[in-house]
Amino acid sequence: MNNTYPSTGVSARARHQRHGSQMPAHSSNFSVQLSLVLALSAYSVHAWAQESGAPDVVTSAARTSQVVTDALNSTTLITRADIESATVTDLAGLLRQQSGVIVRQNGPTGNLSQVSLRGGDTKQTLILVDGVPLNNLSFGSATLEQIPLSLIDRVEIVRGNVSALYGSQATGGLVQIFTRKAQMGQQAEVRFAIGSHGQKQASAQVSTGNDKVQLSAGLAHEQAKAVSARNAAVANPDKDGYRNNSGNLSVRFTPNERNEFGVKFYQTNGYNDYDELFGGTSAIHYQKAKTEQLTAYSNNQLMSNWSSQLILSQGVTDAENTSISSFAPFVTNDKTTTQSISWQNQIDLNVGKLIAGVSHTHQTIKNGNTYTVNNFSKNKRDTNSIWLGYNLDQNRHHLQLNGRWDKLSDFGHYETGAINYGYDVTPELKVFAGYSNGFTAPSFWDLYGSSWASNKNLKVEKAQYAQAGVQYDRQKYGTRVTLYHNKYKNRIYLDSAYIPQNADSRAKGVEWHSWYADRGWNVDFGLTYQDVQFAQTKERWLRQPRVLANVSLGKTWKQWQAQADWTVQGNMKDVSNKTVAGFGVLNTSLFYSPRKDLKLGLTVGNVFDRKYEPIAGYNAMPRNFLFSVNYKPQW
Repeated sequence: MNNTYPSTGVSARARHQRHGSQMPAHSSNFSVQLSLVLALSAYSVHAWAQESGAPDVVTSAARTSQVVTDALNSTTLITRADIESATVTDLAGLLRQQSGVIVRQNGPTGNLSQVSLRGGDTKQTLILVDGVPLNNLSFGSATLEQIPLSLIDRVEIVRGNVSALYGSQATGGLVQIFTRKAQMGQQAEVRFAIGSHGQKQASAQVSTGNDKVQLSAGLAHEQAKAVSARNAAVANPDKDGYRNNSGNLSVRFTPNERNEFGVKFYQTNGYNDYDELFGGTSAIHYQKAKTEQLTAYSNNQLMSNWSSQLILSQGVTDAENTSISSFAPFVTNDKTTTQSISWQNQIDLNVGKLIAGVSHTHQTIKNGNTYTVNNFSKNKRDTNSIWLGYNLDQNRHHLQLNGRWDKLSDFGHYETGAINYGYDVTPELKVFAGYSNGFTAPSFWDLYGSSWASNKNLKVEKAQYAQAGVQYDRQKYGTRVTLYHNKYKNRIYLDSAYIPQNADSRAKGVEWHSWYADRGWNVDFGLTYQDVQFAQTKERWLRQPRVLANVSLGKTWKQWQAQADWTVQGNMKDVSNKTVAGFGVLNTSLFYSPRKDLKLGLTVGNVFDRKYEPIAGYNAMPRNFLFSVNYKPQW
């Protein structure tokens, strides 16, 4: 196994830090040694890796810990260090800067944000927080706009179908968010920021503990009030505001090096104004949203080659929308509760690693508009799952096999599988290919939402995904090219009457990613060309731009750190036969550390004040400035 390869899509900044620890090329024992120390879980692996000086690992691409450079699916790791030096101030903006990631936002910061990968829609992109699905049962989307950056420890993005690992809603890819965790020693961080357009941010995070018990807790507040969410003449033209209060708590108990037990909790409470096309220009529309999650986990090394992870969790997404106009006030409420239990085991064989797991997920929904089918209420979905995986990194060969069985209470059972293989032609050159199938179950809104905009006869979406590519790396610079083709059957779309229907679709494209990191310079370049269309008519699929590009340039010298990120999106077809023009946005940041425990920052977003629509009829964040002070006392 060659550990000099770059991350498959990771930013140059994070990758440059990663090369501080190099392993011998083609070490057949390294994966076994690493798994014995690191493979317990997503919660403990990354922390132990940092404490031991081992290379960074990801856990999402194969449901097991692996050096990020060995992931066969195109995978990006965004570290806490990347977040703290970012040129944006929200999660949606951070994801938009990554290669091949589409973010659709209903207005400026704080408004509904949806992510899609590899030609999929938001319903085909699974969002996890600490291993637990964030996608709600109503619409199949996730409240990414309610997750502040202060809450996040790291983010992993896996492009391409991973349904054979995670089940429904992962046919386009996966975004997994890991919240802040407890660590040994005494650590604290306080941050204040103020800027244009009413931007104010404040956060505090503390962590304390010894080799047995660790505790971490944090609080955060942020707000902004920039522009009107919509640009339609019939919408209220006033500025629409946003604010969010959040908190997190993590407790970890490690009685010995073979066992770890922990509890993690977070809650966010958000408020944002938005616009609708009814009620007149004086109408007021706002949303109150709460997202919370409680997770308990147990990571255990049962034998020298057998590790186990048990997770119990409950997550809640609750949104209340209020409209006040000349009509009577109208309030809708949508609440999804997700309860899950999963148990995964990993056995390190003489050759490769075997993974086996089972899970049960129970989702319930409460909605202001009753969901009914033939006068029978539909308010829950249960999913039972079994999965198997095998990973091999032997000399020049890299193999990943996955299989999964899911039984949904309302749609029956589905079997999915995946095979991915990589071969080291030389220590610098690797070729890879893969094939998988997957599925996505319809959301409850599509099925039962209303008599005029739902379809109880919808079928489950199915996908067949294939990829092939090549990667070249010389440690300080490299490039990766991936060709992909996702063939959808029964993909859900809205017809001209806004009623959901099934249709076949094709999504094919090529993604090129290059990087350079040396002597304090970091350069990252990504270019994606995709063609997403209806299989029969060849019409373009809505909200799928053909071209995506990103260029990042960073420099660190002495006490200074500067970064510039340019993000480009081509035009795309939108609802009502509208075409959204392409755009390019430049964001910059400059940080200065007068001493080790203090960092001063200036972030300038949308430097050239580009006025563009993220989706048809909605305004984007205008040029904005944010001054920040970050204090980390040293003990």
